Amino acid sequence: MATLAMLLVLTRPVAAGESLAGLRADVRTPPSGSPEPQVEKPDKPSPQYDDGYPNDYDDEEDDSMTLGAYAGLVSLGTLVVASPFWYPHLMMGDSLQTPAYFSHYPYQYGDGYMLVDPAEALGLEGSRVPYRWSVRARGEFGNGLDDLDWIGGRLLVETKSRWGVEGDFRYVLEDLGGGIHDDAWLGDGNVLFRFAQSEWLQFRTGLGVNYLSDREGTDLGFNFTYAVDAQPVRPLVFTAELDLGTLGNASVVHVRTTAGVVLGVSEAYIGYDLYDIGSTQIQGLVAGIQIWY
Repeated sequence: MATLAMLLVLTRPVAAGESLAGLRADVRTPPSGSPEPQVEKPDKPSPQYDDGYPNDYDDEEDDSMTLGAYAGLVSLGTLVVASPFWYPHLMMGDSLQTPAYFSHYPYQYGDGYMLVDPAEALGLEGSRVPYRWSVRARGEFGNGLDDLDWIGGRLLVETKSRWGVEGDFRYVLEDLGGGIHDDAWLGDGNVLFRFAQSEWLQFRTGLGVNYLSDREGTDLGFNFTYAVDAQPVRPLVFTAELDLGTLGNASVVHVRTTAGVVLGVSEAYIGYDLYDIGSTQIQGLVAGIQIWY
């Protein structure tokens, strides 16, 4: 899902001279023009023909077949659209009734990160210490492909109940030349639900808000997020994230993928990050450190 969104965004024409001024214009300029009012025209009566012969064509049967085909297409479309949610849950054989806990950090006890139904959680003897909640904090630097660079971070808190919260922020800096700079704060905050999980693979989704804040004011918008964490083999950690939403008067697509190496509670990672807001793109390589607790 995240890969498809990235391809769609990257195939769009890139606006020349990406800038924070252009970003502000996208977010804060109301849509120009208004749709013309639609004038309803009276329906003309359809000509009726009577050839004197009985009509064997059953209109009710035709309508029933049409409605049945339409319902089938809608059901198939719903199944495909919802596949990023039901398929991971089915693939991993996850059960919402099976408790899962957290290690202190990935690969602490060998494989993966989560402890699914550990005996130690029942007070039985064992070598593992299951945690009912986890915290991850990261700090990073992004090197933009234009004149927009950023420093940022994120705080993620998750619980055994599968619910969690996260806050992502970045300070975007633009070099205007001659020692002059422009800047703005950009990010989101979300309430999350971990809808599929195993020892080495976790899927989360959630809803929240996007924000842009600078010297001119603050703008908000709606955000939907979908993220995957994978710990397939020591010491590697992979993440992918997709955000879709709005910010002021602009649409938002945020795609992010990273690969990291874990050493104890610390993870050093590198990846690619793209914010597509209206006609403005803030994108580039990103590198940072994440602490697991």
